[in-house]
Amino acid sequence: MTTVGKIIVAVLGIHLFILLVIVVSGSCSCRHEEGKEQLPQEETAPPEPEKPAPPVYQVRPFPDKFPRRACMPDIKESEASGAISNSTFSPGRDLVYIDDSRVWWESDFDGETDDEDDHSMHRAMEPAFRRLVELVAMSNATLRVQEAYRPATIHSAQSLHKEGRALDLTCPDLDPSVPQTSPRDGKQVLPSPLSLEILAKLCWAAGFDWVYYEVPKNSGAHLHVSVRRDAADRPQTDKIIDNR
Repeated sequence: MTTVGKIIVAVLGIHLFILLVIVVSGSCSCRHEEGKEQLPQEETAPPEPEKPAPPVYQVRPFPDKFPRRACMPDIKESEASGAISNSTFSPGRDLVYIDDSRVWWESDFDGETDDEDDHSMHRAMEPAFRRLVELVAMSNATLRVQEAYRPATIHSAQSLHKEGRALDLTCPDLDPSVPQTSPRDGKQVLPSPLSLEILAKLCWAAGFDWVYYEVPKNSGAHLHVSVRRDAADRPQTDKIIDNR
């Protein structure tokens, strides 16, 4: 064999050796991967579903019961909400006007001879009242405001209505004299009513400082709620709870 032939044979041999090494290496790698796949996999717990954020309009848990003539807390209104103070109250500074189409405002139907305005209330009342509107709307019901700020007549001299820090509330369907249609749209039928006991629970959950299930001798049962003068300014520290 000539020298050129020997060189050609040697080159071919080297190429065949390299090819063999590549094939054997790939085969080992595949067997290694197959072995890894056969190893038992550690079980992982499924991720916990995210909890919905609690509603910002509920600041207390619902009471288990709220019977007629009961109040929460079980103390005098003057202790829970503070007494009236005509010397520091200023209608122009302290009153706010609230209009929400989901609320039945009784004064809207009193006629021109009555100057009552149930939309006017103390600014300290607004946070709890707006939370209550949302809670009642969640219950597919309509809130009725019977009394809010009333500077004169019918109420006692020490009534918090005279500062707009008290509201009288019920539901339209509980009073047969109230039409069962929306004050904004005569064709819109109002939602179902709430019992006064349930409404009382919602009032307490909304954060009023005093809630009273009132049953007067000369008028219909309703809820009387009130707040302290500083209710709008103090931070809300009660734990928010979602009972839906």
